Amino acid sequence: MKKQLRFGKVGYNGQDPKLGITYAVKAGAEKGDIVSPTATPGQVERAVAEQPFEGELVTLEKDGYGAVHRGNVTIARRTGEIPTGFQNLATDGTGGVKVAADAASSTRCRVIGTDADSVAFYIIS
Repeated sequence: MKKQLRFGKVGYNGQDPKLGITYAVKAGAEKGDIVSPTATPGQVERAVAEQPFEGELVTLEKDGYGAVHRGNVTIARRTGEIPTGFQNLATDGTGGVKVAADAASSTRCRVIGTDADSVAFYIIS
């Protein structure tokens, strides 16, 4: 079974991008809004001007969680520290990923979170 990373009530384990990726939604965001990441891993909010965004909030449940239409979440082994947010990732030579030393030889990703040995991310197209 593939590893799952959890942040609060949200678990990431290769979610289907057609249905959206589940996030905790900060008060004030509404269904249909374009949302941005907050400083809290696994949480989004209504985007302010000139801010990178996650995608469109396609569902918003009464419990404060919603689905954001985006890419498929991948869980991979990591080498070194990988901060959350938009990162350039590269292979680490052992089947995992690391922060890229050179943007030209990397893949732009949105890192959702990390634990002691893994990272949850999706590729930005």
